[in-house]
Amino acid sequence: MQRHILFLSAWLLPLFTFADVAPEVSLRLIEGEYLPGDVLELEAEMRGADYAEFELHVPTNAQCHFVAQTSEPVRYTEGEYLQRVLLLLQPTRAGDFELNGITATIVQGGTAMDVTLPSVLFSVASYAAEDTSEAAAEWGAGASLLAQASNNLRIIIAVLFIVLMVVWWLLRRVNTTPVKTTEIELGLSDLIVALEGNAPSFPPSEADERQRRREADERQRRSEADERQRRSEADERQRRSVSLHGSSELTSMMIAEQLLERADLSMSSALREELEAAVYANRLDSVVLLQLLREEVQR
Repeated sequence: MQRHILFLSAWLLPLFTFADVAPEVSLRLIEGEYLPGDVLELEAEMRGADYAEFELHVPTNAQCHFVAQTSEPVRYTEGEYLQRVLLLLQPTRAGDFELNGITATIVQGGTAMDVTLPSVLFSVASYAAEDTSEAAAEWGAGASLLAQASNNLRIIIAVLFIVLMVVWWLLRRVNTTPVKTTEIELGLSDLIVALEGNAPSFPPSEADERQRRREADERQRRSEADERQRRSEADERQRRSVSLHGSSELTSMMIAEQLLERADLSMSSALREELEAAVYANRLDSVVLLQLLREEVQR
């Protein structure tokens, strides 16, 4: 009996000693927001006063794919031994997960021992989940303001374009509008005035004297109304004469040329021939032309 007690003591004593000094292994999830297909990180850490090593064992999970496992070498820091193992997993769906059954094999002083680690709970968000964060709200408000600013800019550009087109049209209209000039419609009386003003001063001939007498007799036979009309026409000719000699300075030849160009002016063939000879052949007979003009006016 004593022999059996000694045998059991020799076998159990190292186990009790290992249990007293066995290092602790902790397991934690690196915090973050995970979606299906993302890689999440589990970190296992062991600390102890004596040197030891450990190895993780992760059971197979159909909805959380194992990716990789990396181990850091054991190092001594702040009076204890430290070792870390990083476990990479990839969830294949959204929802709540519980990882359990993870164990660690600790080896210390030639003795190995399996330790079951506590369960790890985490959630995987869905892609269809509504984003109610403040960042999303600010982004939406910023996008709305950007769209409104873009619309306002388009309106401003359109208004400026219309204003420029109106200004261009007005300037073009001003530049293309012909300048209205005051034209004097000349008649036979104007040519008479011009010829009388340019006629040489010599004694009248006998024929002219007889013509003037006939004209005086004709004027006496006119009625009072015709006399007033004649005086009115004389005043008008006088005003035109002042205008001709003062402003435009038209010559007799220029007036004669304008009279020939007037299609609405009727005259005798003899007067037309005399005017054409004066204008186109430069043969001006003032006496004959004046006589023909007076006869044409008296008709």
